[in-house]
Amino acid sequence: MEEYFYEEEQPKHIFVKCLIILFLFGLLGGALIYYKKENTVRIKNVTVEVGSKLSTNVNDYLKSGNRYASKYKLYLKNVNVNEVGKYTYRIRYNKHTKTGYINVVDTTSPKVTLDNNVTISTSDEFDPSIFVLKCEDYSLPCSVNLKNKNDLEKLNVVGEYNIDIVISDTKGNKTDETVKVTITNEKTSSKMTDDLEYFTNSANEDLKHTMFIKLNSAISEESKEFEDLFLETSSTDFNEFVDNDIYSTRIITAYNKYGYVIGLQVEITFYDGTKKLLEEKVE
Repeated sequence: MEEYFYEEEQPKHIFVKCLIILFLFGLLGGALIYYKKENTVRIKNVTVEVGSKLSTNVNDYLKSGNRYASKYKLYLKNVNVNEVGKYTYRIRYNKHTKTGYINVVDTTSPKVTLDNNVTISTSDEFDPSIFVLKCEDYSLPCSVNLKNKNDLEKLNVVGEYNIDIVISDTKGNKTDETVKVTITNEKTSSKMTDDLEYFTNSANEDLKHTMFIKLNSAISEESKEFEDLFLETSSTDFNEFVDNDIYSTRIITAYNKYGYVIGLQVEITFYDGTKKLLEEKVE
């Protein structure tokens, strides 16, 4: 009768095999993690200041993923950095596309040009915006208020005073300034209403001074007269003034240096993209 002998595997050999198997599993797991890391894109939601230059470096928009810019395509064409708002952008990698958000915010105080030679009569209706010749900001219009309401009492007493004012944009950003004002008993309102020289406009753009409506006397933008004028102009059929079809129309308010309205401009945009300011219509 034949005898069979079975050689038992030594524990040492089993341990080595286990180590090899674990090593192989580790390699496989590492390869999977690397592949996932290299092929998974995580992008940021970005906040930028209005008016700033938008980065075109794709790495500025990535949280994780392959950092080789040549493998990505960044799409920013829908983002307008000159206007506050929330915009979408896209990053494409191979056949995958991710969408993120760019928040354009305004945290910058208005830049103002002041008139430090203002004379007001005790009989005038006071408007603190008279001190501001120009307000440059991406969140117009600017509003002007007295920092200390008690300064209103000075407007009834003849003399020269320094008054603190606060200029704010529509996003709550503020600029504090101190201005000089002279109070007199003489009538001075004509100084503001008689000035018909073009100084700036509601679009805050450098435009030609051609006006569709040019007033004979400047008026306050808060007046009923201005409200009626603007509504009447808005209802005008501007096709009567041009030969080509109109794509869009924009009504722009023109101001003198005191912030009073001296007229209205009408900018026509045609379908070929060209623009035209309509000729003057005297009121």
